[in-house]
Order: sequence, then structure tokens, then C-alpha cells
Amino acid sequence: MKLHAFGVRGSLPSPSTRGFKTSAYGGNTTCYYLEAGPFNITLDMGSGARVLGNILMSKGIIGKSFIFLLTHYHSDHTQGIGFCVPFYIKANTFHIHGFTPDERKGADPIRNIVLQCLEEQQSSPYFPVPHVSLPAEKLYQAHDKMFSEVFYYLHRNGRYMYVSEKESAETKSVDPKDVAKVTTIPLNHPNGCIGYRIDYMDASLAFCTDNEPLAFTNDRINTLCKDVDLIVLDGQYTAKQLQGSTQTFGHGTPELCVDQAIACGAKKLLITHFDPGHDDAKLKEMEEACKAYLAKKKRKFPESVEFAREGASWGI
Repeated sequence: MKLHAFGVRGSLPSPSTRGFKTSAYGGNTTCYYLEAGPFNITLDMGSGARVLGNILMSKGIIGKSFIFLLTHYHSDHTQGIGFCVPFYIKANTFHIHGFTPDERKGADPIRNIVLQCLEEQQSSPYFPVPHVSLPAEKLYQAHDKMFSEVFYYLHRNGRYMYVSEKESAETKSVDPKDVAKVTTIPLNHPNGCIGYRIDYMDASLAFCTDNEPLAFTNDRINTLCKDVDLIVLDGQYTAKQLQGSTQTFGHGTPELCVDQAIACGAKKLLITHFDPGHDDAKLKEMEEACKAYLAKKKRKFPESVEFAREGASWGI
């Protein structure tokens, strides 16, 4: 598998300005792209999704299927959908996953909850192209934000087939190269949030941004992300920030990310969701302090910690 970063910022885009440089780490909001054999998987679509879409188009990726794993509905994770060109290609198919917010439980049982939430964000007078009008075929799956769920995707003749955990027997007769397993992970964030663990062949990735550890590790991450090859965690704030008014905003610190990675035995740690008020110099300072913190722990895993950089890639 190979993971690519197209947006690593949190809250809102933070472009470079005179005296405030963000080009080394990047200013676009959350968007990652995972290549897993025949599977094209997008993790969130913040403003970085515009660049991702342009790159996919430049490679001639048309008439393809995509799996879109959405952690939650806050704008820094969805604002790029309407600017991602592959959504405007009728021959493309997007399998879109999200969760059911508390406010939507018991709502319109006929129309999918994920579709409803995205429609509200991308509709008049807030956006000129309604989400439902995007030409690509769009299929939706809503998960419970409080309980972990497992599902699979099968690759058949260039298309993807969604398989629920109850139907998992169908995966037994399929070539392992054509099966991807996804596990949802409940996270601690205002209005709800879910992370995802993707297992493909012998490789694994956990994507758990927008989680506030509250000074102790998330037991569900510890269990569901046990021994994962690479874990991506939210280290938006400094310890001082988290002790102040930002507490309960639903984000972590780099040091808490290290503690979480140690607790679940992750082999490598990637930190993301950087504060829009932190420029390159501040992030470099935080990254160096984080590496020193890990070195003092003297643990076998994680082997390394790194701050994500827009445009970077990692083999898994």
C-alpha cells in the first residue's frame, strides 16, 4: 500500500503569507489518498481534494471506482468535494462512507443519512452545484459512530463490491489481492467522528484524525489498531493550548499521539491536522520536540514519528 498526503491542515486552510510560511508542511485541509492494490481509497476531502482530483485526471483515471472514507462532516473534511473533478465525471463511481449523527437518528428512513448531510453542506445558497447533481455515480453507507463495524470491498472486473460483516463469507473464495477489509473506530470529537483501519494483504493503515485523548489513550484505538503498520493521529495543539480554551475541541497533541501509538503497538506514527495558526517554524519545533519525547520512551514501537507534509508519500 502507499499513502499520499494532499491536505494535512486542520480547521481551515492556511496558505503562506508574508511573514507566515506554511509551504514546507502545507496549508490545505485534510485529504489523503491510499493506493491498495486495485483499490483507490480517499480519506476525507478537505481543500486538498482539489489537488488530488487534478492529479487523478492528469493520470487519465476515468471510468474508475473510488472508496471515500469520511471521518465526519465538519467543513475542513468535506469542503473539497465540490472542487474534486472526478466527481464531475459520469463514468466514475464513489462508494461514500460516513456515520449517522445524533441529530439524524430516526430521520427520513428512505434517504441515506450520509447523503442528507452532504447535501446540506453543498446546496443553494452555499454552493452553486448541489451534491446530488454531481454526475458521478454515488453510493452511500452510514455507520454507527458509537460502535465499531467491519466491512469489506471486493474487486471484480474493475469495479468494487461492498460486503457487510454478515456477508463476509463471500470474501473466502476471492483472491486476497482483490479484498480490502475496513474497520470503523469511534473517536472523541464534537458532533461525532469515526476513524478507519484498512487491512490489505499483509499491510495495515489506521487513520484516526480528530480525536481528543483527554490525557489518556483511547481504548478503542488501542484495541482496533493493535500492531498496525502505520497510524495517522491528530496532533493539532501544543500541551499548553490543550490545557486552555481549546480543551474539548476534539484534538490532541503530538506527545499524546506518541502515547497512543505506543499503547496500540503501531510500527510507525504519522501526525496530522495541524493548527492553522502554526507556521512552518512552529511545526518544525513541535516535530523535533515530539521525536525527542519518543526517544525518551525507549520503546520498540513506534519505530519512528513524523509530521505529515503535503505532497509526501509513505509506503506501507
